[in-house]
Amino acid sequence: GMGGVGKTVLAQMVFNSQPVRRRFFPRLWVCMSQTAKRGRDVRREMLERMLMALGVEKEAITSISEAGAESGGLAELMFALHLQLMNKRYLIVFDDVWNIDEWYEGLMSSGLPDEGGWAGHLRLDRVLPKDCGGSVIVTSRLEEVAVKMVGKENMCRIEPDKDGECCWNIFMDSVTKGGLAGDQPTLRSMKTEIVDRCGGLPLAAKT
Repeated sequence: GMGGVGKTVLAQMVFNSQPVRRRFFPRLWVCMSQTAKRGRDVRREMLERMLMALGVEKEAITSISEAGAESGGLAELMFALHLQLMNKRYLIVFDDVWNIDEWYEGLMSSGLPDEGGWAGHLRLDRVLPKDCGGSVIVTSRLEEVAVKMVGKENMCRIEPDKDGECCWNIFMDSVTKGGLAGDQPTLRSMKTEIVDRCGGLPLAAKT
């Protein structure tokens, strides 16, 4: 869906809901727009952040990363994350994905590295165990990115609010919380103009 349509908010609602909390553990939120430090591998940094979120000590992560000279530590970090997720019904949200390479593709595919071990299969899908009900959510403005990561059959498009009522309710809620309740009669007389300016985007209504 386009920017501001509510992808991240919807994913957060699912991620933090009680049914999901009860069903999935661990739950990881990975902001894909967060760039790596200069000179660092984005993939390595993402794996390190995920391991830290799972409670692995920073010193242990550094030791794991430095142990793999051949793959630059990537294979070792992948294997460490795989071990952390084994036999667990995890939920991982990859939020705000823009650009990906083949390392991120096919997250729903199954199977483990065979001959050649982890260093010969440096793809994220190999990290994620598929036998205990784990799930992945991807949010992206780019349909082709989402398709490559989770498959077209698993994609859900979020469209702008067509009738404007959702945006209007969000706008009025923001007005009330902002202490501008006294201006509501004036604002209501401008409802059509305000809704049109929002363009069906909840984020525009909120800001």
